Amino acid sequence: MTMLATPAHEVLSPTHRKLETVPDRGTLSQRNTTLDLIPSGRTTTLDLKPISVPVPGITKDIEVKIASEREEWEEAFELVAGNYRARGYEAASQKRFRFTPYHALPDTVTFVAKQAGHVVATFSIVPDNTLLGMPMESVYGQEIADLRLKGHRMAETTSLADTGLSVREFLQVFVALIKLAIQYHHTQGGNTYVITVNPRHKAFYAKVLGFQPLGPCRSYATVQDAPAEALWGNPAVVLANAPRMHEEIFGKPLPPQALMAPKMSRDLVRQFTNLSSQGDPACVEDLIAYRDRYGSPRRW
Repeated sequence: MTMLATPAHEVLSPTHRKLETVPDRGTLSQRNTTLDLIPSGRTTTLDLKPISVPVPGITKDIEVKIASEREEWEEAFELVAGNYRARGYEAASQKRFRFTPYHALPDTVTFVAKQAGHVVATFSIVPDNTLLGMPMESVYGQEIADLRLKGHRMAETTSLADTGLSVREFLQVFVALIKLAIQYHHTQGGNTYVITVNPRHKAFYAKVLGFQPLGPCRSYATVQDAPAEALWGNPAVVLANAPRMHEEIFGKPLPPQALMAPKMSRDLVRQFTNLSSQGDPACVEDLIAYRDRYGSPRRW
């Protein structure tokens, strides 16, 4: 299956390798985002598992869900590493996973499609934040800044990978994942989605998903200088450019139980970092410290 997205640039630039200071809470969102540290044994909504949603239109029994268990995250990050190396987006490595500091942000969410208990497709979304920003800013910084100034509350789709799916199967699975991710993003207060794609797949995102160009083709150093283009969308853009997809995504709300996103534990974040080709332990420790003290760095 051909990789559609080019989620490039997830590795931090040298200027972002370490958070030298913790930003003043007063400069962040006014939401009450402090993290509840729950004593062992107490049951909270954070302990509940998100339910799966069946993928329609295919004969295979595949369901999509928000990753919430160690095995799901492991298989997702391993699949991304394999896809990236096979396509020349990442150098060969003995490390098992592709887990970047962006994945360690407390609001990043990974979505998976599962067949027979195993992950067959995945991507993650990185909401706009005050600590690292979004991956694509390393190349499309001005374009993202312009969207911010217009009040867009964004998340970037990144780390797309799949295995063992036909073109038709992948299309149905991908649309189901997109629907889940966008509806989740909206429940969190977001309203805009950005992505970088390989130029040869630009037409798919424009015609099928209704996204529109955000920036021209540029080279991405962090994926071995592969070319990519930036696109963006929101409900109005998708409705204008792809009304059928707008109805598919927004026509029927998913159950609230499918839109819960349990946080990854600190220990698991550290383990994935140490086993990742893109791991940055010093930066991740700073992110964990920020999360423990302040909660969410999301921009809205």
